[in-house]
Amino acid sequence: MEYTELADYRIPGGRVTAWEPTADATAWQPDPRRLSYMHLEHARRAQTMGDDWYSEWIGTAFMIDRPLDRQALAAAIEEWYRRHEAFRSSVRTDAGTGPEDDLTRITTTPQAISVRTSALGDAMTAEEAQACVQEYFNSTVSPLRWPHCVAVTVEPGNDDRFLLIFAADHTVMDAYTQVFAIRELTTLYEAALDGTPHNLLDYGSYLDFADAERDLGEQIDANNTAVTLWREFFETSTSVAQPGPMPTFPRFEVPAGHNPTITCPRSPDEGYQSSLSTYLLDPAQTKAFDAVCKAAGTSMAVGVYTALTMAGAACSGADDLRFISPVHTRTGPQWGEAVGWFVGVIPMHARLGGATTFGAALPAVAASVGRYRDAGSAPFAPIADLIGGDVTPPGFVISYIDLRRAEGADQWDARNARVLRSATADADEVYFWINRIPDGLNVSARFTAGPQGAAVEAFLSTFHAILRSVIADGDCPVVLADASALTGRRR
Repeated sequence: MEYTELADYRIPGGRVTAWEPTADATAWQPDPRRLSYMHLEHARRAQTMGDDWYSEWIGTAFMIDRPLDRQALAAAIEEWYRRHEAFRSSVRTDAGTGPEDDLTRITTTPQAISVRTSALGDAMTAEEAQACVQEYFNSTVSPLRWPHCVAVTVEPGNDDRFLLIFAADHTVMDAYTQVFAIRELTTLYEAALDGTPHNLLDYGSYLDFADAERDLGEQIDANNTAVTLWREFFETSTSVAQPGPMPTFPRFEVPAGHNPTITCPRSPDEGYQSSLSTYLLDPAQTKAFDAVCKAAGTSMAVGVYTALTMAGAACSGADDLRFISPVHTRTGPQWGEAVGWFVGVIPMHARLGGATTFGAALPAVAASVGRYRDAGSAPFAPIADLIGGDVTPPGFVISYIDLRRAEGADQWDARNARVLRSATADADEVYFWINRIPDGLNVSARFTAGPQGAAVEAFLSTFHAILRSVIADGDCPVVLADASALTGRRR
């Protein structure tokens, strides 16, 4: 299952309907539980942007292989919102006297929720439906305006199945929620349609988690291990590839005559980042690469980080790679499939340790990235306050997730399922999401449009070549670019 912008997902033509939760204004009550650090920062950014807030959401699209019964789907979506308190929470932006009174939490009860529908279009072409859904999500979803999650259906004229797409603000959803929702919503719909119990497990409230995170953050001081690790990460000696103290995308040479195997499939809209998604390895190749990593006593994740670091070396001459990595914070079973933004960040500084081959580099990379693992147990915002940094680490972010064992993963292809993100306003940052799924190994990326795009394509193409070389030969030599040659074509 790929992770792409909605523009890269083929929406069929047909009848398009919006499904929105609604609650009486008098049903909302103040809630003393505090916003998570990331929620607070995200909402404040929306306040700063004001009317310019647009196209900032994540979501999922998938087919349901049953006829569309409107009463049953309304009941299913209502139950989804009722099951998860994050959906029944919002923020009040009244100015107050306390440090966070500009953004306080409000909640409503499960019984207050109902779902209303509105027709967005009938007998639309595929192009019309695509534009309609995209504009609806872009202009509706906001961290400051409830509801924070909305859905649409597209009926393609086939009575046997329909497409369901939802979009949510990040403050109520993370990547795991995007994936878990496929099975949950399908199960809830089938139960409503058939008049049977859904038998889904209940999970804890993200609001409780967020408030507990704030308690944890208040206990962090300068002696905390995570503070030490983050300070060390930012203060590490710079290199020709990363001349600044922050983990920005490295300065990479685009080799003369380079023919990338990975390129952007389309030009971004003006003012937005470039985006791509592609498969790096098929299932058999992925299994073969995993076997090489395990034979060396490491893991597929370490192998991916090693290949990425080698790609950086080949494009920059530096034998280390610094980046930020998101990690989930679902640390207890009560958070297992709860809806919410259960995400922290950790620093990653991968080092090849002077190794000359992929196999020899694996232990060094495992040790260098492993030492930062404990940094993810603490929220970053209070750490940033202690070390004098920004609460949102900038620059270069790499995520690796293995989703093969997610419930319903074997049905994703048949459902034409895809996790989605909105187009992102252009910024000086690079994100890679590398996902191991039943179909193999996929990479999704977004990055600044313009000259930097060639450097990203060169880096990913080199990474791709290293993976294939390891599979073909069982190993791959480390190639260091001539750092003195990093001139005009670098970022």
